[in-house]
Amino acid sequence: MQLAIADFLNTVVHFAIVLGALIVVHEFGHFIVAKKSGVRVERFSIGFGPPLWRKQWRGTEYRLALVPLGGYVKMYGEQFDETIGDTSGSFLHQSVWRRILIVAAGPGFNLLFAIVLIAFIHTIGVEVEQSVRFGKILEGSAAAQAGLQTSDTVIAVDGKPIERIDELKAYIVASTGQTLHMQLNRAGQVLTVPLTPRKDTDAGEWRIGVELRPGDIRVQSSDPLTALGQGLAWTWRITTLTLTGFGKILSGAIPLKESLAGPLGIAREIGRQADQGWRNVITFAAAISINLAVLNLLPIPVLDGGHLLFFLFEIVLGKPLSVQAREMAQRVGLLVLAALMLLALSNDVRIFFQ
Repeated sequence: MQLAIADFLNTVVHFAIVLGALIVVHEFGHFIVAKKSGVRVERFSIGFGPPLWRKQWRGTEYRLALVPLGGYVKMYGEQFDETIGDTSGSFLHQSVWRRILIVAAGPGFNLLFAIVLIAFIHTIGVEVEQSVRFGKILEGSAAAQAGLQTSDTVIAVDGKPIERIDELKAYIVASTGQTLHMQLNRAGQVLTVPLTPRKDTDAGEWRIGVELRPGDIRVQSSDPLTALGQGLAWTWRITTLTLTGFGKILSGAIPLKESLAGPLGIAREIGRQADQGWRNVITFAAAISINLAVLNLLPIPVLDGGHLLFFLFEIVLGKPLSVQAREMAQRVGLLVLAALMLLALSNDVRIFFQ
């Protein structure tokens, strides 16, 4: 019981830190670009609802609110129906291109944050596999038939040295059922074992029926410049994968009910990553930061992408959309967002009880 409570509290703490950091970074993007653009920022809020803490400093109210699932930056002259005395510090009186920069800065800072986090991980050092070891051997599998044993270490396959799990997996999948000659270290003795993968009809892949585990591990560090490049490459790769995923969701290739996770699902996954070490938590935070950026850029009114869509119409039409059109679009956007949130929460509850 005490262990379960400790695990729960550990998950809550990690979730609060990760989510809080992502919200602060996102809203700070809007805040700092607005400030640099000459727009007066009236409020910088982490969370929604009644304030738990607030402080006025240099013309901006900083507050921590009751509901911590988000945040916002309130800028002077942000609403069409707002009474404006000084147009110089008004958001709506900035050029459309400057407004685009202010709105896009939130997702942009989330992407930059992901780059910095991954660069930090590579600077401190990432754990790199140097060998692959077998875990559980499935009964009746190709591995069992070939006589593979738990704790065998893979040296090479068909003469090609193997150091990482993904290398061995790729080799097995690409075998198309051809016999592989696997060189193993078994308790100090080097053996060569012929092994013929079998096709898993459900997954549609060639497999050998064994649990793969990392063997020897070393920590590999990079200099700051190289680490920055690694962070940029990783962020680009995850961003493209995220965009592809969103595309498959919109096309129906991936069911919506299987792809959305709410706060409970994210907290659960953060807890699982925390069990694997702090590097995993930081890497997961970087991935969530990318997802947050992409989600906010979707052309849904009330999200940053919706505002950018309004600005695009303004550029094409030569004038802003009418107040009525914007209000109607925002009502629809709120309904869509509420529906997505309810679906995500229902997915969380379903997975929890499963």
